[in-house]
Amino acid sequence: MRSILLAGLAALASGTLWAGSYTVGVEAIDYQPVYRGENGQYSGYARELLDAFASKYGHTLSYRPLPVARLFDEFLNADTLDFKFPDNAQWAPDLKKGKTLSYSQPAITITEGLMMPAAAKGKPLAAVKSIGTMRGFTPWPYLDAINRKAIAVTESNTFDALIQLSLNQRVDGIYIATVVADYHLGELKKPGALVLDDALPLSRSGFSLSTRKHADVLRQFDEFLVKEKATVARIRAKYKIPD
Repeated sequence: MRSILLAGLAALASGTLWAGSYTVGVEAIDYQPVYRGENGQYSGYARELLDAFASKYGHTLSYRPLPVARLFDEFLNADTLDFKFPDNAQWAPDLKKGKTLSYSQPAITITEGLMMPAAAKGKPLAAVKSIGTMRGFTPWPYLDAINRKAIAVTESNTFDALIQLSLNQRVDGIYIATVVADYHLGELKKPGALVLDDALPLSRSGFSLSTRKHADVLRQFDEFLVKEKATVARIRAKYKIPD
């Protein structure tokens, strides 16, 4: 009995009392450098950050990439997933109605806006007549103008194709996360070829870890983000993600 008590106290002291094996539902899309979920594999900043957290607290995480709509359905309506990443309390409010969810502090905050060649920057909003987006993504700050037919939208299936729309000036700008655009421009050997027009509407969204049943683990994750700032900074630097 004494040895069991001592083991329990040691586990509490090390922060591993609730160590367990969990499944994280993730998006099956290429959103590098933040994450990439393809062919059942998951990689990128988010994977390395979550793995570092799991290692610190003795958890074992497995990742299940799913199409975005199916990910929401399984996470909210089945018991196959313990966590979802990314998530945000403002996303899909109709789907989440009647559900009790907990959210961590953001693991990263994403800025999305219109990016374009520097020479095209500076147009007033009224002069923006066409934008490009990824298929399935919603350019929320421009949705009203899109619904009024004041702005036409061209959708792309890949980020490289989306970036080419702007490089070739086929649209007035592309709605994209700046960190994702910068990554793909680097891969195309064209760093800095597109810039954010921050005078036009943009959005900032925190990417959090969410759960329906393991709020205690989220509290550990929040603690990890605060206490292991050096680890978080090292991983950010590796993937060239600004603080």
